[in-house]
Amino acid sequence: MIPITSAKTLGSALRKRRKSLGLTQIEAGQIFNIPQKTVSRTESGIASMDTLFKYMSALGLEMHLEPRDKSNAKKGLW
Repeated sequence: MIPITSAKTLGSALRKRRKSLGLTQIEAGQIFNIPQKTVSRTESGIASMDTLFKYMSALGLEMHLEPRDKSNAKKGLW
């Protein structure tokens, strides 16, 4: 599991998931009527929260928040 600590790492994880499902950006976007350009922006870490959650749902993903491991908290991952 990759710790998601920024919009960029989240976008990268979404891209990896889409590719593992064998979907193009267009195909992934069509699931929730999201334009390919918006899918690209989401995977680049530039998207609204609403779009982010729609896209995550299209990829069969959900988000879980949990406290950081103390060893990671001191590394300043932000």
